[in-house]
Amino acid sequence: MTRPLSPPALRSLATGALLAILVGCQAAAPRASVESPSGRVRAEREERAREVAALLEDLKPRIGQHLPDAHSRAREVWIQERPQLYLFSGTAYEEADGFWSETHGRIHLREDAQSLSRTLAHELVHSSLGESWEVLPGTIEEGLCDVVSVLLCPEDAWNMRTGRLSAAAFATGGLELEVELFLPAEVVDGELQIGCLTRMRLQGRVREAFDPADVFEVAAGLSTTQLPTNDKKALYGLSYLLVDRVVERVGFRGLHELCLRTERLGLPEVPAEWLLEAAEMESGDVASWRRALQEAIGRQELEALVQLYPELISDSAGRVFGPRTAVRVDRSGVAPVAASVRVAGGDAALDLRLRVQEEVLARAETGAFRE
Repeated sequence: MTRPLSPPALRSLATGALLAILVGCQAAAPRASVESPSGRVRAEREERAREVAALLEDLKPRIGQHLPDAHSRAREVWIQERPQLYLFSGTAYEEADGFWSETHGRIHLREDAQSLSRTLAHELVHSSLGESWEVLPGTIEEGLCDVVSVLLCPEDAWNMRTGRLSAAAFATGGLELEVELFLPAEVVDGELQIGCLTRMRLQGRVREAFDPADVFEVAAGLSTTQLPTNDKKALYGLSYLLVDRVVERVGFRGLHELCLRTERLGLPEVPAEWLLEAAEMESGDVASWRRALQEAIGRQELEALVQLYPELISDSAGRVFGPRTAVRVDRSGVAPVAASVRVAGGDAALDLRLRVQEEVLARAETGAFRE
């Protein structure tokens, strides 16, 4: 007579069956494979695999030049149409450009990632951090990976910085910009000079009750962390802003020393107060984060914002060049237009004269502002 299985045995059998199913449902490896001294790279096309293998060779050894206690454990890199470990994963990684699987010793990258080099650098940092870094709280490790990737891939630095800082701004009430336009009387068909100062607030879709302190509490980079996409981006942005300030002031070694001090004192993670102090932020309130953003956004980030939001110019120019405004200028001349954009409360300003000049010329030639 067969004896019935005990509940523990049934649970063990069910767990084993589930693992067998998951193994059987693992995503298939990309077809092309290229070996390199830094690891194997797989992609659907050999040309792509060789391209990423060259990036791997360049980036992997350079991480340790910046970070203490960093030794990459990545053995393989897979480039996939959609980064995934399993065919039916259903994880937060489906929307990511890449992720690091410590269990498999493997980095997964999205084929059409905005920047393969920067994404690879970011994931290589994850794969390289030693145990001493594990005490970083919340989402702070993501900010560390971003800061290092900016150093390793400067060609994409300003776009990434602008995206992260904008996301941080959306988490703290939006990004308020001032656009100033000015036309002196001598170029206007009239006796009065014309000008305006426009304030615009760029806002994202972050929940109204968003608390920036969540960056120390929520591990937004884990696949098991269920967050709305925009909240996750906001936490990544806040983490980047904080770590960038810390590294600017005390360096990577100073940040690492906070981790070592945490271990020596037997604390579970680096206190948020230590990180804020190292970043020279007075507190973790919203006003403090906003002041940090005002200092972080410079001319290069403003340039990227103007490219992302061209209405910053057209909407402001529309206030100056009304339907009855005549401008004395021709193609051979240059109207002495004064125009600039800055973050409200910040010091950095971007000169917009050349861009606004096109609006001036269009108005002078057509007699109506270009909608």
